[in-house]
Amino acid sequence: MDRFRNFIVKFWKSQTRWVMVITFAGMGLSLLFHAVLIPRYLGLSETADALIASLKVVLLFDIVIREGAKFSLVPLFINEARHKNREDFNLLTNGILNFSLCVGFLCMLLIEVFADWIAYVLLLLLPNSSIITRSEMIMFLRLTAPLVVFGSASTVLGAILNSQKHFKTVALRNALPPGIASLIFLLLLGNEHIAQFVAIAYTCGFLAYFVWLFIGVKRIGHRYMLTGLSSDVFRTLKNTISLPTLGFTIRQMTARLLVEVFLVGKLGKGAITLYNSAFRIFSAIQTLIGISIATTGLPSMTEEITEEDKGKFRQTLMGNIRTVIFIAVPISLFLIFGSSIIAKLLYGDDKFSEQSIQQISQLLFCLSFATVFFCLIPVLNAGLYAQRAFGYVFRNMVTMAVLNFIIALGLVNVWGLTGIAIAVSLTAVIAVVNLSYLLQKTGVSLFS
Repeated sequence: MDRFRNFIVKFWKSQTRWVMVITFAGMGLSLLFHAVLIPRYLGLSETADALIASLKVVLLFDIVIREGAKFSLVPLFINEARHKNREDFNLLTNGILNFSLCVGFLCMLLIEVFADWIAYVLLLLLPNSSIITRSEMIMFLRLTAPLVVFGSASTVLGAILNSQKHFKTVALRNALPPGIASLIFLLLLGNEHIAQFVAIAYTCGFLAYFVWLFIGVKRIGHRYMLTGLSSDVFRTLKNTISLPTLGFTIRQMTARLLVEVFLVGKLGKGAITLYNSAFRIFSAIQTLIGISIATTGLPSMTEEITEEDKGKFRQTLMGNIRTVIFIAVPISLFLIFGSSIIAKLLYGDDKFSEQSIQQISQLLFCLSFATVFFCLIPVLNAGLYAQRAFGYVFRNMVTMAVLNFIIALGLVNVWGLTGIAIAVSLTAVIAVVNLSYLLQKTGVSLFS
């Protein structure tokens, strides 16, 4: 009891509390947009599937860039800030920021130019879709493509702020895009072009977040300048983000396209929307707990590794793990026993049949068993990032991506959508075991 009381007091005083509060608000808006407004007002329609599938593709570019770089850049910025003066550090960060803008712009052009081909590939993954769905996908892809530019640059700005422990500013990422899109959704209810306006609003949310972060880095003394990337910095950047980014590319393409579009899409019209409705609730919890704790813990662990104090590093990591367990276990139990109530509360209207609501409830029930493991994954990954063990990060990502697809492929033919959810849960458990083993190989034992 004393340990639990001490945990509450320590957590209440930490920055993690504020990050989780802001993230919680963002997750609420994200759930409102992805898991409530889209299925409730667009229904189990081809337009809803087209919008979700198109967003998955565009956000795939953003997620790969962001997740591949945001944790790996923080240790880089912390180390460079220790050894460079303010002017040289500004040159470094501006060079990386300008490089990220170029990468984002290139990705946007690829989506805009090849939108027709991407839509064709998506139609192959969605065999029950029509020609109308393809034209809608092309339109949605082109409307949302610019968000990759703002998302890419925001990743670098966010890493700069996180490296200096300005976590609250960065936490708004989860709130602005879905918040602005949800507002437009509610304002334009009944408009026949509502899906197009919502896609534009989602992109504007990324622009607003970029402007917010740019103001944030200006406040801490960062001075923007148009500068290139030196060969030494480019080499350092390549060594820092190449493996994590490649790992995320493989993992995201496997999870988002092969599993969540191809395998789920084979189960019929509306299956993607059904699965997305349940998975969004589940993934929001991982972001709220796991990502928040990993983000706030990474700078301290990096400093401890830089000072070669692995004993204190392990203590910090174990503290983060205990925080996850204390918070995630009650939430997991709530989801397990309340999945049907949550599904009825969110989707109990004439847009969903009773069978669809039961399906969402069943998916949420199966996913809930792995809540703690899913929340532990980013925290354990942060332990590897702090040690700059990027090879181990890459190995874990690729291994879990392959296992997730293989298990899902085997179970989807037996239990359909439920099989996909079970595969995701099993993969999360295996990932935690594998990450614990990889941390052991770096000399950090979680069990001693």
